[in-house]
Amino acid sequence: MKQRKKLLAPKALALITTAALTFGTIQVSSLPAHAAGLKHLDEVRVALLIDSTKYKLVEPVTTFSSAGGMEVSVRSSAGAEQLWLSVPESSIRMSLDQYSIMMLETVDFASAKGLYAKLATTSADGYVLSRVKQGKTVYQVFYGSFPTEEAADSAASQALKDVAVAAITKQATPVVTGPLHYSAGTYPTEAAALQQVAVYAGAGIQADLVLQEDTVGKPAYSVWVGNEATPAQLESVKQAALQAAPSIPLQAANTKSSYLIRRSDVTASTNGTAPIPHYAAGASQQKTLVHPKSEGISVKEKADRKYRGDMEISTYQNKLALVNEVPMESYLYGVLGSELSSGWPAEALKAQAVAARTFAIKQGNKYEIAQVTDTTLDQAYYGMQKEFPAGIQAVDATKDEVISDKNGLISPVFSSNSGGMTADPSEVWGNPLDYLRSVASPDEGAEKGKATWYRIQMADGRMGYVSAVYLKSTGEKGKDGASYYEATEQGVNVRLAPYVDNAANPSIEQLAAKEKVLVLGQEKESNAYSWVRGPYTASEMKSKLTAAGVTVKGDLTSLEISGRGPSGRVTELKANGVVVKVPYPDALRTVLGGLPSTRFEIEGAGSYTGNTSPGTNLAIAGAGTTETSSASADSVYVLSGSQSQPTALKKTDLTALGTNGLAKPTDKPGTSGTPADTPTQGSKQFVFRGTGYGHGLGMSQWGARGFAEQGYDYKKILQTYYAGVNITKE
Repeated sequence: MKQRKKLLAPKALALITTAALTFGTIQVSSLPAHAAGLKHLDEVRVALLIDSTKYKLVEPVTTFSSAGGMEVSVRSSAGAEQLWLSVPESSIRMSLDQYSIMMLETVDFASAKGLYAKLATTSADGYVLSRVKQGKTVYQVFYGSFPTEEAADSAASQALKDVAVAAITKQATPVVTGPLHYSAGTYPTEAAALQQVAVYAGAGIQADLVLQEDTVGKPAYSVWVGNEATPAQLESVKQAALQAAPSIPLQAANTKSSYLIRRSDVTASTNGTAPIPHYAAGASQQKTLVHPKSEGISVKEKADRKYRGDMEISTYQNKLALVNEVPMESYLYGVLGSELSSGWPAEALKAQAVAARTFAIKQGNKYEIAQVTDTTLDQAYYGMQKEFPAGIQAVDATKDEVISDKNGLISPVFSSNSGGMTADPSEVWGNPLDYLRSVASPDEGAEKGKATWYRIQMADGRMGYVSAVYLKSTGEKGKDGASYYEATEQGVNVRLAPYVDNAANPSIEQLAAKEKVLVLGQEKESNAYSWVRGPYTASEMKSKLTAAGVTVKGDLTSLEISGRGPSGRVTELKANGVVVKVPYPDALRTVLGGLPSTRFEIEGAGSYTGNTSPGTNLAIAGAGTTETSSASADSVYVLSGSQSQPTALKKTDLTALGTNGLAKPTDKPGTSGTPADTPTQGSKQFVFRGTGYGHGLGMSQWGARGFAEQGYDYKKILQTYYAGVNITKE
């Protein structure tokens, strides 16, 4: 159901994604040495923000919300947690004490907010702080978080290339700030420390309250001045601070031990008031833990999703990393809610729960500081809002149950829909695996209830699809028996394929009210079981191939399916007669622009596949395939013009066809609002028609639903999809 990004090779089974819709590439990694022995996992670490080789999502600051407030602890290197503060506010923000760019300091909040809004559209993003200087409130706009001064300088130069950013900041040059500070001492109370902060602020010196670990590991209140990038800048701040408070000695702040700098954040404010706490954490080895006082903590940077468990902020690869620490069963509540729907049968939900638990345990420390991400790169986990009672019951009913074979825990890959037949490993990554093989799967439920679309021909000869809701019969028929329909309202969208996606499948035309079109056929709206993509012109198809690193010499004249696996999935493809080289068969989906599965046929524009079963090999006019239908070993089906039934043609006859695989038209396009009975000749086009969403390996989620509806229990479902396995408690 959810899109998947990557699929790993069998030698990396501890790292295999469970991609429901895999559109990315396989990456082979070695199995963590300890992972094979894992049998139980009480808690899961889920990477929400991380900069890793396997997954990258980075923000300079993260925002937490919880209705009852939060507690903030710092974790020692030994893993012990020390409570540092209790936050009554419902929202706080956290960042790392690193290098950044103060793009603007102004008393005009509107200017500050305007600049922030502009920077928010760039790669690094930022935030707005408020502070008092010499009795006035000023607003500081910061951009990004960087491990070095050089990286910050480079980002500033890049940001200033934007004309709007340069215009707003022209009154003062942006300044790189950094983690260099002087300490003005430790104070017995927060109030005493804040009093000293006010002294420096009155002199226009930047000073902050700092929670700092004392000699016995407990937090103490300190005052730090400066937030500088260079020793020279820090020395200048020191001299100003000594003038403002001559009796207060200054020494270099200890940034090697744990600390939290408290500032005031007005990024979300509408008028610069009502700031929320913003804590900058030490960027060395510090791990800061945020615990909600009431159940659930929301993360703004993750679409405001609400999560169970705690949040750990640390530095990984010199970037802010956010990990959700959550009990295994609570994690699975969110996984089931994100992967499946509340109306699914209980046994299908239980099968998913056991597979998801096994998968999470099998990962080991896949991301070094976490077992999994919250994305479909692993298995979808979108928080408490996605949970539903039946899913929670399925998790609880299968508590601690996992899937294993003679070698221990398996990696239970799964996909959204296998298109009627699961994949053999050879069709996906090119190698076999004992517990995975191709089996029949009842996946058709995904297309039940889907809308009907008409395949139509417009007056100018172009073809497309229109939702049946917006067309009605006129009672007229063309000379070949096809019916004329008319649009029921103004502005009816015509699309290249039968599904709505304004980005991937935009409208190619809009019909006027009562405009007539010729209906050539009908089919279900593209769905997880059956789908259509295209048509793509030869130049568009060549561009897709080129973007995927495939070299096509000259114009693209043919795409040929030259190999299929046991389930009918495409394992080899030729472009202009040359084999398209891919690292593994499933990568053909990416090469072809992100097809839902490799269980497909290629059709030329105007061709017709007939009522064949899924996976039947057809020779396609205009598409260059060499595989034939069951009609004849040397014939193909072609639907020309307004024919209601296809014509069987010999392959040798194809040379007489036009460039798009259609017989040369005998009639000119209609000119009075009525379509011509034969389409106009055009350039070669390619249509992909297939079944299934995802790589198709292992359990099909829609198939599990189908089996459950047939009376299978969850163990039988799992043992159908995974050969030679047992369901046991660990």
